Amino acid sequence: MIKRLFFLLAFPLMMLGFKTTAQVDRTPKVVDSVELGRLNAVKKAHQMTDLPIYPILTLQANKHKTYEAKKNARGLIYSSTREINNFVGQDVSFHTFMTALHNPRSLLYSEKIDMPPYHGSNCRAYYGTVCSSLVTYALGLKITQRSADIPVADYMELINDQSATGICVADVLWRDGHVALITDVEKKRGGSIGRIEYCEAVKSGCRRRVLESGEEFNKMISQRKMRIYRYKYLYQNTTYTPVCEFVAVEGEKLAPFVYNDDICANKGDKSCYVTGEIVILNVAKGYDVVEIFKDSKLYKTISIGKQLDIILKDLPYGDYRARVVNGEKKSDYTYWKVIDVNVRIDNKNCIIYFGSSNAKPVYYEFCNISGDRPTNKNRIYAAELTGKDIQSGYVRVKAPRKPTKDKKGCPYVKIHFGCEYGRVINKPINWFE
Repeated sequence: MIKRLFFLLAFPLMMLGFKTTAQVDRTPKVVDSVELGRLNAVKKAHQMTDLPIYPILTLQANKHKTYEAKKNARGLIYSSTREINNFVGQDVSFHTFMTALHNPRSLLYSEKIDMPPYHGSNCRAYYGTVCSSLVTYALGLKITQRSADIPVADYMELINDQSATGICVADVLWRDGHVALITDVEKKRGGSIGRIEYCEAVKSGCRRRVLESGEEFNKMISQRKMRIYRYKYLYQNTTYTPVCEFVAVEGEKLAPFVYNDDICANKGDKSCYVTGEIVILNVAKGYDVVEIFKDSKLYKTISIGKQLDIILKDLPYGDYRARVVNGEKKSDYTYWKVIDVNVRIDNKNCIIYFGSSNAKPVYYEFCNISGDRPTNKNRIYAAELTGKDIQSGYVRVKAPRKPTKDKKGCPYVKIHFGCEYGRVINKPINWFE
């Protein structure tokens, strides 16, 4: 058992280019917190680049990329969901995304977020990621970053040696409008740099890229005017959850998984809704009734008839599960959570009040209607809520600037709430209305 534990710790280090001793040492190796943070960053980046994509219907991720129905692809899809905050990994679990991808009636196929009433760009699909949210997820940051945040953030430092010889695994490559994460650095005998891998999210999806030498890396960052930053608090990147049903990365094995083809919430299994939001259960033919449970008790039974989309309005907050039944035949459950979200503002005193009965407030954000958020060293547009803020139920903020005549500005207030299934936001509130 001890020998096996040593192997599990040593194998990821070899994959990252670190040397291991040739002696037989039966003492379990302890990976220090910074190295553990790097290992977790690599695994999480690889979850995104290696995720198998098999759309049931033709899926347009963004205006540049369309996935053909029932054809295999690889790498999480690229779609900027910043308006509705549906970034996979950060706001939505891989489980929820994959079960929505498997459900032809899910919002992933039916909802187009590049059209009214939405206001976004670089998007189409209801779920997805972008370059900065890949890096956010990999590094374990609580606030979804913008690429412009990296060079001004106090948690990032510009490394001294801006070349292949100065880089480490989990360093961030930045240029105006784009970020990527270094996930492997091969050091040859004598100290020269060999193969370098980095991961990024581009319009075609999340991808691993490989450069065969340090010279090739140096040429790339020079031509693309890239800079290299390092996250100061890698030791805090302690959270890593294997997505073993769908993708196996370093040292993992796929676990068997069977999709529930009988019933699924339209956002996917184990999804989040806010109070007042309509929940639709997509059910299969051949069943008579839907049994809905709330907080472990039978809440409602609905006859199916010919209507295979069961519309549920005004559900009170709580934990839900549902199954379809035909006599003695009963399906597996689909799960979802309705979250109680309460946010109001006192713009005269620069206070945001917030609360939830079944989710934890995570951070506040000022943005425009499309979810875009600028970066400015002297103004805070997003900040994590402290324990004191959460206990008090409010936070004092610096008021946003009033939008200019061309409507530029960030007047909308969001509070991001988290639970075991993911995150939700309140309906954005205009600070000036």
